[in-house]
Amino acid sequence: MSIYSGDFSREFSRILQESNLTCYKISQFTGLDEGYLSRLKSGEKHNPSPETLMKISLALTHYSERVTTYDINQLFKATGRSIIND
Repeated sequence: MSIYSGDFSREFSRILQESNLTCYKISQFTGLDEGYLSRLKSGEKHNPSPETLMKISLALTHYSERVTTYDINQLFKATGRSIIND
């Protein structure tokens, strides 16, 4: 288990809730399996690849103006990565 596993789940869930989006909607945009996205959200799966993170990020920003660069960076940081030099 990754030290970041709970962090990603928490951040992903928060962003989905705040932007009123669903795993189904994200899967429609990304082509990622809805079940996989649900497992990422629940914490059953963790530490998605950088490519998967980018797909999720693009979908989130496509569907919601509420999702900010800060939110996307928090998703990346939750997996031990970053898109912004702090």
